[in-house]
Amino acid sequence: MIVSINGPEWFYTAGSILQAVFALVALLIAGFSYKAYRLAKERKYKYFSAGFLSLSLGYAAISFSNLLVFLGVYDGVISRLNELNLANLFYLMHIFFILVGYMLLLAVAMKLRQRRLIALLFALVFLLVGFAYQYYLKFHMISFLLLAFMAWQFYENYRERKTANAGLVFSSFYLLAFAELFLLGMVYVVPVLYAVGHFMQLIGFGLLLLMFARVQKGDNRGQHGRKKK
Repeated sequence: MIVSINGPEWFYTAGSILQAVFALVALLIAGFSYKAYRLAKERKYKYFSAGFLSLSLGYAAISFSNLLVFLGVYDGVISRLNELNLANLFYLMHIFFILVGYMLLLAVAMKLRQRRLIALLFALVFLLVGFAYQYYLKFHMISFLLLAFMAWQFYENYRERKTANAGLVFSSFYLLAFAELFLLGMVYVVPVLYAVGHFMQLIGFGLLLLMFARVQKGDNRGQHGRKKK
């Protein structure tokens, strides 16, 4: 059974396009974060960049897999790993990269320093997903919990700083967390919630990209001012 495509059939094409957009936006954010790391030499920006790079790979994997499904490439093609077809393998890659990305971002948001604690969290998450059925439900439940904790932490940061950029970060993770609830609601309520969840993700990633664009613009102005001086 192919598990890489979820949601209503009428949303397959739009969903795949949105996932490709998420991959591109996450890659841009990873680039901005890496540039910040090279300038500031702070490890948190390095983890932030790695986290969004992992998200980009995850969304790219599922979008590419859906494209192959549409083209009929998977028909009759079976892998040797537990008799899973290639679409399932791409979906598991999607789960892996997305959860790795969220865990890296959570480590930054919660300011986790101990590598053993981070490794333990990774192990618990992947044991829960890897040795359980209903991958779709487990994946989105865990994603919601990780994003909810990040949204909470970024909200506390916004309360302290009261800046527009902090507000954009909090709002984006708030939307991404609630998007997971809509993706879960697709199973128990109505399939249209799957589309709503994707559009909430689009807004959430858009706000993050806007925040990094604002930071980039501010850095360019600062460099221009220093040159003039």
